[in-house]
This record gives sequence, C-alpha cells and structure tokens, in this order.
Amino acid sequence: MDAVAGDEAVNDGTTLELPSDREILISRTFDAPARLVFEALTKAEHVKRWWAPRSLGVTLVVCEIDFRVGGGYRYVMERDGATLPSFSGTFLEIDPPTRVVQTEVFEPYPDAGSTVTVMLAESGGKTTMTSRSLYPSKEVRDMVLATGMEKGMRESMRQLTELVASLR
Repeated sequence: MDAVAGDEAVNDGTTLELPSDREILISRTFDAPARLVFEALTKAEHVKRWWAPRSLGVTLVVCEIDFRVGGGYRYVMERDGATLPSFSGTFLEIDPPTRVVQTEVFEPYPDAGSTVTVMLAESGGKTTMTSRSLYPSKEVRDMVLATGMEKGMRESMRQLTELVASLR
C-alpha cells in the first residue's frame, strides 16, 4: 500500500493511500459521533459548507442530493464567475450512520467514473471515516491524482472537520 506524499501531504490528520492500482483510500478521524459525521456528509445544507476548497476561490453553487438508494447527487463548483466541471453520481447502498456506497462521475469524463465506499467507525466518541474510491483502471486513478485533487481534498477535509465541530 503506497502513501501519497507531496507538498500538500502535510500532517493535517487526513491520510491518502493507494492500496491497489485502481484505488484511492482517504481516512480522517473526527471528534464527534458517527451520526453527526454522517449528517455532514449527506445533507445538502452541510455539504455546501465543506465540499469546495475555499482557499482556491471555489464555491459550490449547485448542491443537489436525493439521499436514497437509487437517488443521486450533483455538485457544481464555480471560481471567479466561471463554472467548473461538475461531479454527480447515484447512491447504491445506504446504512445510516455507518456506510454509504455511491458512484462518482467527474462529468467531463463520463466513462471514467468510480465507486466510492464511505465507512464510519465510532469509538470513544470519535469517528474514523474511510473513503475508498475504486476506478475502472490504473490510468483513470492516476489521471485523478494528476489533477491535483489531493490539495483540494485535504482542504475540504479540514472544512468538514470544522463543520462537524460546529454541529456538536
């Protein structure tokens, strides 16, 4: 299992690993019960507050979530008035407050979608989230990594931590 280490891979509480040629594994522990982390991950009013990395000047201008098996989501970001490529997907499994499985499509590449499994494990009032993205090929996974997604993901995870703390 390879860990990704770059300038943005600081000791910020989030880990990013490459357990296989087709996977990205992200994990972080939150000082909150699983039900609050689950709520922050699945309710549009919360996702709007943490998903887009603010320091990059990005805002989430569309955040639609139909949170049920077979339902979908769509996130549209904007920077300096320009719409950025969007993300969308379908919820495949939902087991509150411990598991969500969904597809994820970066809309410019509809044939390169992934399946994302988010697991929440609570212990002693803290919750560890693991998010495993499975891509159709190593080339797609590497393309995702090459976009610089790690920097934005790390900031989003810090923003999620702040949001979860505010929900306590």
